[in-house]
Amino acid sequence: MIARGRPLPGGRIARSRLRWWRLRSCCLLAALCIGVTGLQAARLASLYAHPTVEDAHGVIAPWHRGLNGQLDERINLAVAIYKRYPWVGAEKAVMAAPDFVYNSHWSIQPDGTIVIPPTTDWMCGDLSQRAWSIIKGLTAHYQYSGDPIAFVYIPLMADYILDYGQTAADDPAWPLFPISTPTLGKAYGRCDPRGRNQLDLCAVLGTEILRAHKLTGDLRYLDAARRWGDLFAAHCDFDPGESPWDRYVDPSVVGWSDVLTGSAAMIANFLDDLIDIGHRGRDDAVVRARDRARRFLRDQMLPRWLVNETWGRSYWDWDNPIMCGTVSMICDYFLRARADFPNGRVDVRNILLLIANRNSADPASMGDTYSGAWAWPESSVCCGTSLSYNQYTAAPTIIRYGAIESDPWAVEIGRRMILMATYDSDTNGVVKDGLLGQAVATGEWSNLAHPWPLCQALEAMAWMPRELGPNRENHIVRCASVVQDVRYEKGRVSYRTYDARPPALDVLRLAFEPRQIRADDAPLPRRTDLEANGYVVEALSNGDCLVQVRHDGRRAIAVEGPDPQTWRPASECEWDGRWTLEVPESHHSAVAPATPSSHAPAVAGEQSSPVGSGHQDGAARSATRLATVQGATMAVTFQGNQARLIGTVDADGGWADAYVDGVRQLTRIECWNPQRRDGRLLFVKNGLSDGLHELKVVARGEKNPLSRGTAIRIEGVQCSDATGDAGYGSGGGPVGPQRMIFGYPKRADYVDSNGQAWRPATEFVIRLGGGQDTVARSWWTTRRTKWVGNTRDPELYRYGVHGKEFRVNLTAGPGRYRLTLKWADTAETPWMERENGWNRVVRLTSVWINGEPAVDRLDAAKEAGGPFRAIDRMFSPVEPRNGIVEVRFQGVDGGEAMIQALELAPINE
Repeated sequence: MIARGRPLPGGRIARSRLRWWRLRSCCLLAALCIGVTGLQAARLASLYAHPTVEDAHGVIAPWHRGLNGQLDERINLAVAIYKRYPWVGAEKAVMAAPDFVYNSHWSIQPDGTIVIPPTTDWMCGDLSQRAWSIIKGLTAHYQYSGDPIAFVYIPLMADYILDYGQTAADDPAWPLFPISTPTLGKAYGRCDPRGRNQLDLCAVLGTEILRAHKLTGDLRYLDAARRWGDLFAAHCDFDPGESPWDRYVDPSVVGWSDVLTGSAAMIANFLDDLIDIGHRGRDDAVVRARDRARRFLRDQMLPRWLVNETWGRSYWDWDNPIMCGTVSMICDYFLRARADFPNGRVDVRNILLLIANRNSADPASMGDTYSGAWAWPESSVCCGTSLSYNQYTAAPTIIRYGAIESDPWAVEIGRRMILMATYDSDTNGVVKDGLLGQAVATGEWSNLAHPWPLCQALEAMAWMPRELGPNRENHIVRCASVVQDVRYEKGRVSYRTYDARPPALDVLRLAFEPRQIRADDAPLPRRTDLEANGYVVEALSNGDCLVQVRHDGRRAIAVEGPDPQTWRPASECEWDGRWTLEVPESHHSAVAPATPSSHAPAVAGEQSSPVGSGHQDGAARSATRLATVQGATMAVTFQGNQARLIGTVDADGGWADAYVDGVRQLTRIECWNPQRRDGRLLFVKNGLSDGLHELKVVARGEKNPLSRGTAIRIEGVQCSDATGDAGYGSGGGPVGPQRMIFGYPKRADYVDSNGQAWRPATEFVIRLGGGQDTVARSWWTTRRTKWVGNTRDPELYRYGVHGKEFRVNLTAGPGRYRLTLKWADTAETPWMERENGWNRVVRLTSVWINGEPAVDRLDAAKEAGGPFRAIDRMFSPVEPRNGIVEVRFQGVDGGEAMIQALELAPINE
């Protein structure tokens, strides 16, 4: 999360605050200079770091042209940044580790050099968010790629928390409990528990420590997670009128609100994770605490869904009773626990786009739609034009919601958002999160620059692999459990999961159609549905396949088929310098994490088999070449558009450089790992133009502080010249009717006299100023119970929105539509009865549709024949421009405009 530099203990102000406001002012000045802050159709020549690219419908499209796609390109860049990050040794820190383990403070130069500036205790306070990004993102990346770097950085992060980031064992209230925000802890040292230790973020640490256990099998991580869950249960308040927990372990040190609100979902999520692995607590204490949190969310928070602070108060560095990025994580929990939130389908839909309305209030933010893609800041009070962070945060949840509910509206909004978000990075690793091309928050906070985007790009792809996944490659894109071991070989993808609790459903995108799929060495049947174990295949237009596998109770999966990849063993490469030959064993020496059978939930018939028994389409594993000295070189030429260097990592591994077509890559090949793992991905280069290329590896003779040597072990190279683009979506979106009531506060859609559902209107931008609450100041949410004439559906006209200027952005697919605008002058304050008749505040409203004038100076009461009478105006045909139908309302002569309801419906030709 972004640190806004709030007042520090002793009256100090973080230096970042001064820099922040200077940047914010520059952003606003730039915006004013180019004239894009006004309410008008928004299309910019460039977005963040790249020129804008649009599809045939004017909707945002990928700037990256490689077959791997824009999300994969962004993922690869984030992992490359991880690998070239500076390390600190035991002479400076409590343990040797990459600098990002200790703080997010960084700087990156135009040549890609990473610099760690002098930092403060305050700048190290985002421990929980860093751990969240590092563990979640690298676990997902290992599943996706097979890159063993996850087993380097995740244990280091987890070990730092357990060894140096917990309260004392003799703490009377919260012994051996995580310290989520160590703003009093010395940089690179032990965390101080006396700061603002925030309970929802402690729960996030619990979820990630448990995830680290599922990946590595380390029982110490499991024990810690159980202990933390028991403490949450012991401190749970069961008074139905109160929050289940305070916001902080010790609210007395905070100096601001200690009220826990909607982020109680994060605690419930952690407790659910524990229950899922079979830990229920003594006398079901963990279950009862989880149930209490769910009741609080369902009965106290969701009925207050329009209240600003319901979804606020979750950042670590300031008291933020405003709608912020964590809304998406809260909604993720509602989607996870759908059975306990029966109104979740409507609630999640309403809440997710309410952020757009609320957070775009500040004109300096420029929150809006651009080439059809929604973009907004993390709140209405900070961050200027730093918009990509909340696109990364919101898009995967919106896509997930759309996938679960089969809602094309949500899927398309999320698709466009994540495409725009991934415009943020240059190939050198500099991230420009400012809409107009500046590095704003990402210039100081590395977590926002790369670890968090890695998490979110992978999550978005997981729920939309058809449109967002790489072409002509093999990847596990979604898994019901944590993948503990995976191998991507020619003609074979094999993996083992932590558990296989029903329904164990995984999704793969492959460059081939499976010939067979086996689970625990038993064949799975090909099916037309997944009501039972088996798999289904969807062929894509470019030769790829989406494969869904159900494997309840079976943890080891192997997928085989005619893969178009080519395997180039070490014997086919060129070697220069001092390389020696390592003769392999007759089979894989796969590292098997500890089986979860003793602590995972029991599943009938659950079995476990080792991953992999062959290599590269069943051939015997190649001999490995080993070098330890600087300058030893391997080179191979290949025909195609992608290459993957395969080798062995071990406790004596060192560093090497990679060159593609003679150009040194801005990453580092890391061959160190706590345990030996052969047949592993060491380096990947995809997205190349199809043709002849050269990959060269040069040993550096260097290592990280933990390695026992400088060994580089190479087995061969996977490459492919398969081509074909299945597309990344174009001109999509809903083509059915969209009906909305402005100011409508209810959680159930209104069903009109024709049986048609109307939802709350949230997809509009109204500029009230920084920190202004759009709902409180521009929505009429109090139901007007008076009679409304000229209509069979008076409920459509009993609410509304008002303001000097506002714009509705309706995401819509290509087509011809009928737009109906609905007014009735029934506002809360404009009418006063006098002896001589009615004295009223006149709101003259002018309307533009897609930039064209449509209504001039409408007086709704006069046109309708009086107050509390409905008047509709219909416009047809209307076609989307840049993927949206934009309806702009403006008050006349300095007054306010208003609207009560709106319908966009397709024309039946």
